[in-house]
Amino acid sequence: MKFNISDADRNLSELLRISSFIVTDICEQQFMEDATTIPLSKNQFYILKILSNSSPFNLSDLAKILSVSNAAIGKNIDKLVQYKLVRRRFRRKDRRTAKVSITQEGQEIVKNYNDLKIEKQVEIFKKFSKKDKKNFTNYLKLFIQNTLHEDMDTDILCLQCNGFCGENCIVEETNGTCLREH
Repeated sequence: MKFNISDADRNLSELLRISSFIVTDICEQQFMEDATTIPLSKNQFYILKILSNSSPFNLSDLAKILSVSNAAIGKNIDKLVQYKLVRRRFRRKDRRTAKVSITQEGQEIVKNYNDLKIEKQVEIFKKFSKKDKKNFTNYLKLFIQNTLHEDMDTDILCLQCNGFCGENCIVEETNGTCLREH
């Protein structure tokens, strides 16, 4: 099926792709590297972010949220335990089931990351007028609302937002599945 796409739509689509790449691949990586000297993978850092918001977690639940195998999550957790960033507790009756929680050292890395990210974003938005910030916020909300749909798995979004959005949670407004505690 061929769509009739305007130059404006094509340009907007390309700008969104570039901004997504900048945020997820360049900025996120830089913030992670600046937040700690420990060489964390993206999944290891995502695990820390998730655990910093709601801990403890079962390994299988973390694997499902990150869309990785139980073996892969196990290897990531082993590394995080080795770095003393998480604790793993086994149940007495069933050693196959473990709960994972974040340590103070792990929390500190997530805090450093969040502080660096906010500092950078505040610096960027100093160049925006109040009206520009309000318009940009409204456009982003509209974009997110129109992108999300009811059957979309939003767990990873909610577990990483730190409840930051509070009453203004776009995920909850859109499909009612925000995991933030009310």
